[in-house]
Amino acid sequence: MRLFLWSSSLFFIRNKAHDAVMDEGTNNKKTLYLGVINALLTAFFIASMNLFGKLLGDNHNAVEITFYRNLIALFLLLVGLVLFRKLYLLKTQRPFAQFIRALVGTAGMVMSIWTYILLPMAEATTLVFTAPLFVVIMSYPFLGERVGLWRSLSVMTGFIGVLVLIDFDGDYNMIGLLIGLLAGLFNAGVAICLRWLGSSENASTTVFYFLFYGLVGTGLCLPFIGTIPSEGDYIYISAIGVVGLAGLLVKTQAYRQGSAATISAISYTMIIWAALFDYVIWAMLPRVEVFIGAFIIIASNLFILWRETRKTQQTTS
Repeated sequence: MRLFLWSSSLFFIRNKAHDAVMDEGTNNKKTLYLGVINALLTAFFIASMNLFGKLLGDNHNAVEITFYRNLIALFLLLVGLVLFRKLYLLKTQRPFAQFIRALVGTAGMVMSIWTYILLPMAEATTLVFTAPLFVVIMSYPFLGERVGLWRSLSVMTGFIGVLVLIDFDGDYNMIGLLIGLLAGLFNAGVAICLRWLGSSENASTTVFYFLFYGLVGTGLCLPFIGTIPSEGDYIYISAIGVVGLAGLLVKTQAYRQGSAATISAISYTMIIWAALFDYVIWAMLPRVEVFIGAFIIIASNLFILWRETRKTQQTTS
């Protein structure tokens, strides 16, 4: 009898342990799926923000659009911090670092929006994708990180992709190309600044100072280069702030729920939305060279990411 009871209890314990493992596996899968969904939403929201920026570009310049984007996003962020009683997050331990990050980030935002104003969305998106290539170039002088042969070759291959998308036979907008590469450079600078900040600051703190300093900086320029928005512009102004903040929030959630390699790979679906917007709104099909160039740049970025992930795993193991 005792042997039967002992065997029965052992059976139920094993079943509970098995169920617990199965539940944990199910939860991990569910979390990963949510991460993938949030990554797809991130690509959509960022592409939509760029779309509204391009539409505003008919009447406003990139500095103005950045100002309005920051204004709406900062207002919504402050409302959220007040409602959830998180105003203590506005205190920073590294004010100078936050200022530098905001300065570089605002320059990147202005250059990115300017690129979308000057070029079709698919081409502009492809050029903005050069940011990871610039991160590798900047890693050694700014962070002292060693760049190996394979990553160097990947960077060279990525910039070959830039050359591929240029239409040398036609009247290509070389100013747009230059601004797009500057956008990639400054966005890479943001990544360097975030590594510099590390985990010493809360994400909401960094976002607040980025929006605040960017708002002040671009706002000081408005008396000299600004124009009064029309009634129709206010729709785009509100939309660019809302989808910009939404993209930031779901991106943060995506990286919490999935691996950096998975989320980064999915984020490149933004090129699909950009090409779709080009076709639906402007009846413009991207050139074949644009897709080939985008493929080369994205493949180079993913290879760099794979090398980084592998290096990190080898270091921790």
